Amino acid sequence: MAGSTPPPVAVAMPDGQVVQGRLHERRQTEDGWLYKIGVVLWQAPDPDRPVPGEYVAWMPSASVQPLAGTDYSRVPTTRLQQDIPAPPVRRVEPATAWTVEYERTAAGSAVARTTVHRSDCWSIRGRREEITDEGQAREAMAAPHARGCILCGTDQSLA
Repeated sequence: MAGSTPPPVAVAMPDGQVVQGRLHERRQTEDGWLYKIGVVLWQAPDPDRPVPGEYVAWMPSASVQPLAGTDYSRVPTTRLQQDIPAPPVRRVEPATAWTVEYERTAAGSAVARTTVHRSDCWSIRGRREEITDEGQAREAMAAPHARGCILCGTDQSLA
């Protein structure tokens, strides 16, 4: 892709925002795929003259989504083994099941936190309850001290 503009992708930021970035490269690791993305932000080497500049970082595949109609076939790809085909940038399909994760609370704390995930989210760690009805998933998101997972996208899809 030397000399060409990297294709656009949707990037889920840690605070739940989804912004458009550029996909520079993808790399397979033993833990899954990582994507090198670029997002244009303001930078100010001189405080009196802020200028746009690209911030480039590696992100887990769950935080990067393709844009419809975009060709990703020319994105440089590094594989662990040459016989394993590179997946396209993962497209998140609408969930058919969700999981409510009940997080541990500090001793003596009355605040019970929950996180609503897609049932296939890799980040679920604690005690959980499966939900198959979208209405129930939305109710779980509306509960006090509940949040959606930024890794599997429920923070956006159920918001």
